[in-house]
Amino acid sequence: MNPAHKALREGTREEHERLDGLFTGFALDEADGYRRFLAAHAEILPPLEDALDHAGAASLLDDWAARRRGSALIADLEAMGGAQIATAPPFLTNMLSQETSRNATIAGSVYVLEGSRLGGRFLARQVPDDFPTSYLDADQPSGHWRGLLGTLDYLLSRPSELAIAIDAARAVFGSFETAGRKWLLKE
Repeated sequence: MNPAHKALREGTREEHERLDGLFTGFALDEADGYRRFLAAHAEILPPLEDALDHAGAASLLDDWAARRRGSALIADLEAMGGAQIATAPPFLTNMLSQETSRNATIAGSVYVLEGSRLGGRFLARQVPDDFPTSYLDADQPSGHWRGLLGTLDYLLSRPSELAIAIDAARAVFGSFETAGRKWLLKE
């Protein structure tokens, strides 16, 4: 396991487990449950991708455009009869605006988003065949994850950068958790 990956994984284990537990509460095999699941993600993912664009993610990751899944998510949500209610995570936007921590914040954020892509493939199996799954089943080219981990090692080579990335990853997990709780309880 790459050093940055190991540190990010260990540094966010609690948040990751809490989020996984929360999202198992959505009935992905039912239209309303799946729609609310997508809405919770749509509240955070597209504005986060936009914030990462604005912060310069493409200058750090030459394949950043291919990593974006917001449009697939919105298309799936609309196909399920839902509408996007996007809110930019303000604390993350503040972190991205700080020049000294921008690259590490981007790295920590992308770590969470790309990790969710891996989990999405598993979740897609729970969704009925007649539901749209472009978001959950988004293709990940061979070596995509491994390439990201190599980039993270390069970007997060100093302990101070790694600490910022872990804080950013926790913030992203927290944003998804807040949205998930809201949509899980929404009627």
